[in-house]
Amino acid sequence: MKTRIISATVMISIVIAVLVTGYLYSFWIITGLLLLLSVAATFEILHYIVKTGNVFRKAAACLYAAAAFFSVSDILHGAYDVCMSQTEVDVSKISSSLSYLLLATMIYILLFTLSLITEKKDFDIKEILALLGAPFMYSAAFATLDCIITRHDGIYYLLLVINFSSICDTGAYFTGVTLGRHKLCEHVSPKKTVEGAVGGIVLSLAVTAAILFGFRTEANMLAMLGITVLMCGIGMLGDLFASAVKRSVGEKDFSNLIPGHGGILDRFDSMLFISPAMLALMLLGVIR
Repeated sequence: MKTRIISATVMISIVIAVLVTGYLYSFWIITGLLLLLSVAATFEILHYIVKTGNVFRKAAACLYAAAAFFSVSDILHGAYDVCMSQTEVDVSKISSSLSYLLLATMIYILLFTLSLITEKKDFDIKEILALLGAPFMYSAAFATLDCIITRHDGIYYLLLVINFSSICDTGAYFTGVTLGRHKLCEHVSPKKTVEGAVGGIVLSLAVTAAILFGFRTEANMLAMLGITVLMCGIGMLGDLFASAVKRSVGEKDFSNLIPGHGGILDRFDSMLFISPAMLALMLLGVIR
């Protein structure tokens, strides 16, 4: 427990420092941290879960994750500017970002294929699918989080994301420990309960109301309470997905990077499901 508390304190301090310096000086500081997290998440999946032994493939996957992060983030920022500011579409910029993404994808697939066919051993379909899907999936998810945080009123949206993920998870944990009786999805995550899920959602509803009053956006109260229930549900699915992945290979955590907490994906599992859904609702004008 002591190790877990110390690690949490260090992590929170780093995040606060990055956010403060990012908002005061340059958003690139925040973007840089999220870039590193996307690469670390890709490495965790390949090294600890899939157990890819080929160093070249892991390195190529991490480099591709970085390239995909920048391209997707650029495209999302452009879409956000158009939807929120009603500015004209910068076709050349979006075309360039998309072209870089397609080019990076093609190069990565070619290098991966060459590596695959020159290695004299049986193909592992799980490793192939992970190498092809994980780098883009996780870099794109972190890119949506980057777009949410580094745009206008980013603190407001970041607090909502944290509420839908971490606050809900905290409420679910303590409610489940004290009142939990009925298993939510025992074959995937034996400790999660229906009572815990309800408790987490109730706590998030209360925090959503507090955030709305704090930022004087309570006029959207009814819609945001409904969205809170939806986002908490998506976050729980993200948590269960992560548990299913770990359970399939007999691992407790994605890595041992953070003492007492596991890996990057252990801390961001629900947030990476919530962020794309939330950004989509922001672009549609549902979340204000």
